[in-house]
This record gives sequence, structure tokens and C-alpha cells, in this order.
Amino acid sequence: MKRRTGLLFSSAVVLGLVGGTVGGFLIQRARSATPLPPFQQTLAAAAGSGIADPRDATTDDGAKLDGDLRAVLLAKPAGAKDMTGFAPREWFTIGDLAEYYRNPSSALMKLNAEGFRRAARTGWTLADGTYVEIDLVQFRTVAGAKLFSASTNFPVDTTLPAIAGTATGAVGSPGDKDSSGMYAAYGLVRHGELVEQVFVNRAKSAPSTDEVAAVTRDQAGLL
Repeated sequence: MKRRTGLLFSSAVVLGLVGGTVGGFLIQRARSATPLPPFQQTLAAAAGSGIADPRDATTDDGAKLDGDLRAVLLAKPAGAKDMTGFAPREWFTIGDLAEYYRNPSSALMKLNAEGFRRAARTGWTLADGTYVEIDLVQFRTVAGAKLFSASTNFPVDTTLPAIAGTATGAVGSPGDKDSSGMYAAYGLVRHGELVEQVFVNRAKSAPSTDEVAAVTRDQAGLL
């Protein structure tokens, strides 16, 4: 179920990036496969057993975000039910993320160009019918995360104070129903090479900026 209609790329950015790539892909696809020669190199055996990471995830930010991202996802509140569209606290692929966009093929190329590394998500449904989803999207570099964060086009309100404890956190609640008949609110935080996305959707009334800010702040506090 796609409730993430605010996540749209600028057409100029997308077309400028992928215009030449698509043509090359189609030409390559039309050619018959050419068998590769046998691989002659012998791979060297790993020297010794793996060495445990000496960094402490409780005190080292890099170690924490290099570990299992699912472990730093916010837990659902008491009384909430798991989201029906996907499993809670799960990994999801670059292809899954690309499906959030109106043009998944272009989004896939853009995410690859930005150095997508991995992503994890969770979500729940509250008793009043509010849907909450949190995505943690990690890139190989801070520069890639900045590009992704800037291109989400979330309707966040940059005039509001930054989310407490973050330098880049922002939220927004447009106030109008989207194409699926839901009111939507958004939260967005960049933390180094990781981007936190929060989606809050409800049919009966628009979520307030305070509601989405609370979830965004609580998740950011775990990063």
C-alpha cells in the first residue's frame, strides 16, 4: 500500500541523471549474451578468523549504525498493532524503496547513483486508525545521504524549530488529503550517512506537526 505520495523526485533531476542510462540499458538488453572466459585466478584464503569490531555500539555512533539497523528502530507504542503491509522491524531492498516513487525505474537508478547501502523499516497502526511508518535509509557516504534527503521533496515546514537533538530534523503536515484519501504528515532527519523518514497517515483528520515531531524525535534519539 503506497501512502508515501510526498516522496517525489524533481523531473529535471531525474531526467538529467538517467536519460543516457536508459538508452544504453535497452541496447544492451537486445544483444545476445556473450559467455565470459573461465576465471583463472585463485582466491586467497582468509588469513585467520574474523576479528570482532572493538568499537562499542553504546558509545561509538559509527559502530551503532554499522550494526543491525533493525535494532535501532523505534518500538511500537503500547496498544498499537503491527502494520499489515509489511513485517515490523524488517530489512527492505533498494527495489522496495524505489516502489515508493511514481517512476520506480528512475528512482532505482537515482538511488544507485547516490550510493544506497541498505534500509530497514517498521510501522504500526494506532487505535484511532493512524498509520505510522519509519524508514532508516543508509548510504555509503554522507554526500549520498544529503542528496537523497534533499530530493525527497517532503512538504516539511522549515520555519519550525529543528527536531530537538538533531541539526537537520524537520516535520510537516500539509493539511490536505492525498490521492489515496488520507491526510499525511512527514518527518525527515539526516544523521550522517543515514536518513530517517517518518510517515503518519490518517483518514479522519490531519495529523498535527506535534504528532509527527514526537515520533521523529523519539526515533532520532536512538540513532
